[in-house]
Formats: sequence, C-alpha cells, structure tokens
Amino acid sequence: MKNVSLRNRLIFAVVVSQILLAIGLVAVGTSFSRYYLMHAFDIYIEGRAQSIAALVYYPDDGRPGLLFNDAKVPPSPHHKHKDIFVVSSDHGDFERHTPGYDPHIFDRVPPSAQFWNFRSDGEPYRAIILRNVVILDTEEGIPQPLPRLTVVYASPASDIEEQMAHLGLAIGILSLLIFIPVMILALWSIRKALTPLNDLAAAAGSISVDSWVFEPSEAAKSTQELRPLIGAISVVLAGLESAFTRQREFLGDAAHELKTSLAILKSTLQALLNKPRQTTEYQSGLLSMNQDCERLERLLTRMLQTARADERLANGPERRSAPVDLISSCEAAIAQLSRFADEQEVRVELVAKGAAMMRAEPSDLELIWLNLLENAIQYSARGSVVEMSVLVHPEAATVTVADHGCGIQAGHLPHIFDRFYRADRSRARTTGGFGLGLAIAKSLVTLYEGHIGVESGPGEGTRITVIFPTFKGLAIECQKSDSIEAATDQSDKSRLGQSL
Repeated sequence: MKNVSLRNRLIFAVVVSQILLAIGLVAVGTSFSRYYLMHAFDIYIEGRAQSIAALVYYPDDGRPGLLFNDAKVPPSPHHKHKDIFVVSSDHGDFERHTPGYDPHIFDRVPPSAQFWNFRSDGEPYRAIILRNVVILDTEEGIPQPLPRLTVVYASPASDIEEQMAHLGLAIGILSLLIFIPVMILALWSIRKALTPLNDLAAAAGSISVDSWVFEPSEAAKSTQELRPLIGAISVVLAGLESAFTRQREFLGDAAHELKTSLAILKSTLQALLNKPRQTTEYQSGLLSMNQDCERLERLLTRMLQTARADERLANGPERRSAPVDLISSCEAAIAQLSRFADEQEVRVELVAKGAAMMRAEPSDLELIWLNLLENAIQYSARGSVVEMSVLVHPEAATVTVADHGCGIQAGHLPHIFDRFYRADRSRARTTGGFGLGLAIAKSLVTLYEGHIGVESGPGEGTRITVIFPTFKGLAIECQKSDSIEAATDQSDKSRLGQSL
C-alpha cells in the first residue's frame, strides 16, 4: 500500500490553491483593466471623431457644397503612427481625409458595429464609425434634404497594449509578493495545526499490552475535530484493556481450578499407592477420584460453554433461528433439574402469563434457565421454593427466577456475572459451583439483545430478571386468539400448581 502524507497533501492543496488564486487575480485584474481602458479609449476616439465632424460647415456666401476646416484638425498624439480619419457626405459630393490616406484602409468597416480593431503597417489600431451625423454649422437657404455625414476615425492602440502589459506585470508581481508571505503563513499554520494530531498519534503509539495509559496532549483535547477520535480511542482502549484483563483473569482462574482438581486427584491416588489397602479402601478412593473427575469434567464443560458463548456473542445471533416457545424452554430446564431439585429438597414452581414466541436456539434458552435455576437451587434452604415466572408484554417478555436463600451482600452484586467469581467461596467445593454459570447466562442473554439484572440482600433471597426485547428481528410475539387464550388459561392453572 502506498504511503500517503496528510501534511504533504495539505501543503500541495494550499500551494495549488494559492497559485490558482494568483492566476485568477491576474486574469481578472487584467480583464477588468482592459475593459475600462478600452472603454476610456473608445470615448477618446469618439470625441476625436465628433471633433472632425464639427469641422464640416456650409459656405457663408450660400454657395452649394460643404467645406472642411483643415487648420483645426486636432493633432495626432503619436509621432510615428498618425491618427487616420475620413469624413464624407451621403450625397457623395464631399469627402475629406488625412494626408496620405489609403482608400482601402477602411474596407473592413463592420456593417452594424461602431468600434473595431485592425492593423496597418504592423501597428494595432482602434477605429470608430459615426453614421448619419448632422452638420452643426448650417446656413439659410440650404436645399433639402440636408446631407448627413459619415465619420471614420482610427487611432493607434499600441499605448493601450503597452499599458495592459505593464498592468498585467504589475498585478503579477504584486500577486507574487502577496503569495510568498501567504504561503509561508499557510505552511506554518499547517504544521501548527497538525501538531495535535502528531501528539495524538504519539500518545496512541505508546499504548501496549503492558501499558494501557492513553494521555493525549491538551492541544489534542482542545481540538474540536479530534475530540470524537479521542473519545473513540478511549472507549476502544477501555474495552481492549477490559478484555485483556478478563482473559488473564480467566486463564489464571481456570488454571487454578484445574490445578486444584488435579491436586485432589493426585493426592487421592498417592494415598492409595502409599501402602497396601483393603478392597473397600480402594473402592472408596476410586469412588472419590471418580467424583473429582466428574467435577473436572463439569469444569471443562463450563469453560467450553463460556468460550462458545463468547464466540457467538462476537459473531452475533443467528437471524434464521426458528421461532421457539419461551415457556416451553423454561419447562424443559425445570424437567432437567428435577432430580437435582429433589436431592436438595427444593421445590420449583413455574407461573406463566401469556404465550411468548421468540427467534432463538432452544438449547441457548434452556442453558440460560439451567444456570439460573441451578444457582437458585444450590443456595436455597431445604424445604424452600424457587419461583420462576414468565410475564409477556407487547414490547417484551420478562422471565424471573427468585429464591429465598441467604442472599448476596451488596458489595458482591456488581461482580456476580464475572467469570469464576463466587460470593461465598467456602461453599464452592460443597455446591460444585465454579462461578461460570451466571457469566454464561449473561453472554447468551446479551447474544439475543436482552438484559439481565439481579436484586438481592442478606437474608432476603435473590431475584434474577431476564428481559428479551421485541425489536431487531428477535420479535417476541404475543399470539392471542380466542382458542389460544382458552388454552393459556387452562395452562396457567396447571402451571401455577406445578412443582418438583
């Protein structure tokens, strides 16, 4: 990939824009100057032509014909190239012109325009023609109709060309004098403006897995255009740091759990090998080792479930999942835990109001309820009841799992969904928990864009609530018809008394 310098691009853009601006100023200034100079020159030669027409008069003695006062012809301001004029009457009986007049010099007089340009002996000329000019000096008894004059006057335009060249050169030099300091200022401003970006790049470059410190300079923080980028970097950095921290903690906790289980297995095996034992002692030791292997297997299963939940959370939910009955998934989870609940002498009750359908994998929903119910059963006193309820609204479905156990202290509540976190570590071995169940449940709930929350207090039991929204294709649909309502009413009554 080709390297691109933002600074060089900005400098190139500024240089090109300034050059184009200078060229535009020269072009516009020259054009306007030419226009106004030519306009002034046209007025000048028009005045000259009218003065020529004013020199035509009638004889004082009443003789026919026209006379021309040559003595009052205005002198030409040019020495080498003289002004040229010709004045004639439309009666064809009068014509005067400059000495040495070439009769073909005005052959290209435009039929309708008043001004035009031509060259004579290599000299540029600007010419004017005045048509139907009235003779100012009249006498009585002049036969009608009165004659009309046609005056053609041309003057060298070399002075105009020289003035235009000098003016264009002056504008160009002035533009160049302005261009140089402007360019210096622009380059300095670009370098100064890019300093916060360079500082931000340096601050971002100092980040590593060993140092998550991100401290942009005050100049970068005060730059309005960089604030969104700084905010985005900070958010991403916080997420990465949290992910790395969780990964390290997960590996450490997993290694600790595995080491503990293996240490127990090893100690039991060493105890059996230490000296000859009775058959019953070997059987008891092997039974204990089998239990430890089962616990190790459960730990590996939970770790695999956690990894799969994280992977699916990163990839997003399957949008093509078939609709599944939310209440049926709860019933399936209760059925799977019926034996465990009997062993703990805990009764599980399900109360459902409404029919709830959502697009999800049934195994994912069952795993969520299994983890929540297993936690609730483990921490419930014998003879108590774990209540599971499903409440369906048009916008969402709420599933609640509540127990009447010892509860959780407020300081532990923000961490109960963390991996390998156990509020009561002393009971971890007796209950068989690893601190992964709630973490898996949260990952799966997040996968389907739901929300999970907890309410608890010492001696008050624990209440965990899961809410699944109805937007973005997850569509929890409340299907209500007369037949379904009747079946639901009957089902509610039976479920209300259901227990394990």
